[in-house]
Amino acid sequence: MSNIVGLVERIDAFPTVDELSGFVDKLVHAVPDRVTVTEIGRSRGGDPIRDVRVGSGVRQVLVVGNPHPNEPIGMATIRHLLGRLTRDDAQTLGATWHFVLCLDPDGTRLNEGWFAGERTRTGVARGFYRPPAAEQPEWCFPTSWRGTHVGAPMPETLALMRLIDRTRPALIVSLHNADFGGGFFYTTGGDREYWTGLTDQLAAAGVPTYNGEPDVPGARTWAPGVFELPLFQRIAETLAAEGVEPLAMMYGGGIRDYAAAYGTALLVCELPLWVDPRVTDHAPSGRPLAGVLGCTARSYEEIADIVCGSLGRIADRLNGSSPFERALTDMVRALRGNATAKRSVTETRQASRGEIFIEEYVWVGVARLRAGGMLLRLLDETGRDGSAAVAAERARFGAIFERWCADIETNAPGRPIPVHRLVTIQSMAIVTAVTRLGHGLPI
Repeated sequence: MSNIVGLVERIDAFPTVDELSGFVDKLVHAVPDRVTVTEIGRSRGGDPIRDVRVGSGVRQVLVVGNPHPNEPIGMATIRHLLGRLTRDDAQTLGATWHFVLCLDPDGTRLNEGWFAGERTRTGVARGFYRPPAAEQPEWCFPTSWRGTHVGAPMPETLALMRLIDRTRPALIVSLHNADFGGGFFYTTGGDREYWTGLTDQLAAAGVPTYNGEPDVPGARTWAPGVFELPLFQRIAETLAAEGVEPLAMMYGGGIRDYAAAYGTALLVCELPLWVDPRVTDHAPSGRPLAGVLGCTARSYEEIADIVCGSLGRIADRLNGSSPFERALTDMVRALRGNATAKRSVTETRQASRGEIFIEEYVWVGVARLRAGGMLLRLLDETGRDGSAAVAAERARFGAIFERWCADIETNAPGRPIPVHRLVTIQSMAIVTAVTRLGHGLPI
């Protein structure tokens, strides 16, 4: 496997949408007999969604880059793998590979300000954007819940649906970031050897394995750092059991739901930009887990209240046209739902110190940075005409955000992982899955 992945050269930046597209154009010009590029659709903003095909094997493999636009590791991974797989046909492992370069180019462009240069948790937050759930192409596939139709596919989703229908892939790999803390994976199956093979890549790169609870409701733990990717139905059933209305939290099915008709296996790679060894601290804390999760719930509600207050004070200047406004409104909804779910946990066991750190600085810390960064961008966008009311709100909330940033920079700044190591982990995980697919082993 390592001879296929090869040595990933050191890079200091993630490719932008245009840079990755330009790389592919040059590749087509250099080796036109080994690469085929097909436009499978257009984004809402008019960007082409392109499928880059390499190889001619019977097994179809689909790799999706940037399903969430704040998660650019996958674009760097796709660029590397394309360079390797087009060297000769032996590199393709007997498969036909399809690379969707960037599933959400519109959202990705709103994050490109932090793709280059020094990356700190608070610095990235200031240039952060993540769309609301209804505008996430990977989570608005059509499905149903207790007789109710769910999911209004976006143009980007429709493009992916057409590609899945045409290729009937044996494997889909979705490339994600996990922001901070540790690395983990979601799969639809496999065995102990497969799961260990995935997490071994984390250890080899010096990335701790995330040992907390999965962030997808209803997901089962296959092995430390490897979780099952559940179907929409189980996610919805789990939320309902926790007292959360599923259709208030989700706006459609995921890739697994749509590809299930073809028996497609899924692999999701969740890698952090920064790590902290405290996520693996198993020492008992002396605090009950339910109490720790209750604190998280209160923090979530505090963030939601702060954001709601700011939006309310500038409501006369908002009309729903800003992507930041829509994202923040949706984030408030998600935070309140997640708070309800956290409170539903009744386990009496002690939380480990690692679990407390994850709750405080992975979940709550990430929520503060994401909400705060997008709210500042909205206030800056809205106040360009010199509005005194917006300027006052910018100063008021800016002080809160600076306190949040100081807490992170003091207590959980994380250690940044070099980009080439992240690309190596994702590339090795993909090649591991495709190799096992070729050998008829479970994935």
